[in-house]
Amino acid sequence: MKRFLGTALGKTVLSLTKLRGTGGHALPGLVIERLIPKYLASMLTQLPEGVVIITGTNGKTTTTKMVVELLKFNGKRVLTNPTGSNYTRGIISSMARQARVTGRLPFDIGVFELDEAYAKQFVALVKPRWVLALNVMRDQLDRFGELDTAAKLIAQTMSEATEGVIVNDNDWRLVQYAQKSGKDTMYFGVADKLRHYFPGDDELVSVGAKPTPKPRAHQRVVELADFDGQKVTYAMGGQKHKVELRITGQHNFQNAAAALALAYTLLPQAQSRNLVQQLASISPAFGRGQSFKFKDGSKLELILVKNPAGFRQALVSYPVTRKLVMFAINDNYADSRDTSWLWDVDFSMLKGQSVPLTSGARAADMALRLSYDGVKVKQVEPNLTAALHGFANLHGDKLLITTYTAMLKLHKMLVKQAGKTL
Repeated sequence: MKRFLGTALGKTVLSLTKLRGTGGHALPGLVIERLIPKYLASMLTQLPEGVVIITGTNGKTTTTKMVVELLKFNGKRVLTNPTGSNYTRGIISSMARQARVTGRLPFDIGVFELDEAYAKQFVALVKPRWVLALNVMRDQLDRFGELDTAAKLIAQTMSEATEGVIVNDNDWRLVQYAQKSGKDTMYFGVADKLRHYFPGDDELVSVGAKPTPKPRAHQRVVELADFDGQKVTYAMGGQKHKVELRITGQHNFQNAAAALALAYTLLPQAQSRNLVQQLASISPAFGRGQSFKFKDGSKLELILVKNPAGFRQALVSYPVTRKLVMFAINDNYADSRDTSWLWDVDFSMLKGQSVPLTSGARAADMALRLSYDGVKVKQVEPNLTAALHGFANLHGDKLLITTYTAMLKLHKMLVKQAGKTL
């Protein structure tokens, strides 16, 4: 009965939010969570192949999308939270929306991305088969504090896996906790020759520090072996496979290694060559490298940043020195109220250039930060609507680099104003 009542309640709240035009991806889940607290666990027991979780600081949404698509390519019916709403209420909302009116879930397996803190709450209710841990970076300091706090939260989630954990072995904190967990552990990572492209937080905060490859006593399920532009090589199953990806950004090449590792584990009959080739058709996730085309033929890429490491990856992954760039920085709860992290990002590659616009609640702070690295900002426009209108009218291809809540608003406007290009 709780499945039927919860699903009916969720669909009703979702319909009301659509009528009001308020969006509210998580609102139905919040209502269900308060009124029917056992709904989540009851619903997910229906899935014959259980649940897997993807957590970590950076890359959850993109990695989850890749895992879901790879499983679908191989015949699995997958329940997921595709909007990136990664609290328990977001998963409940997504589940109520996709369930039959009777409360039945017509899926084989659940693949969910979860915020580091909310993953702990989720596993207290539902035990995952596998936990994929991507990384630990300084992010939302007002919520998590420093790195060890976030690492401990992920460790608690890993400890609840019933079959095992898959860990980024370039992140020594995650490796340490995985080894202590006593769980069956599998690893993914990047080749030693590529490590300098993927500095951890420890290297970012230590002046002059460089990533130092550490000896490994284990084998990797998947390794990012090389990349050149969009052509990427992965080592799997004793062989190397090349693929040209639609997903952009070197950080996403690493995320793809994580996705391959989980998919390879969940699909023991699949051939590694086929999984790698299937990556080629996967497009960027919501707001994370998506491209939009305007009537004049110019293009805009929308890029999400949340912390120093992610911002650095964006700056080196996209042609910021060859395109028009706008930064949109908010300081809402989902972004982090504390924006001091902007001072840990190196913008020196833009020195001597002009940035057309900064926008968002912290537009002035972003302009000030850029000025300290010798970057001139032509206009500070806190209003996102006005800023996007002015930016879109500039001639030339564009990069729009933005924090989470600004991205949500800008994405909605871009869909209306331009058109998503796949």
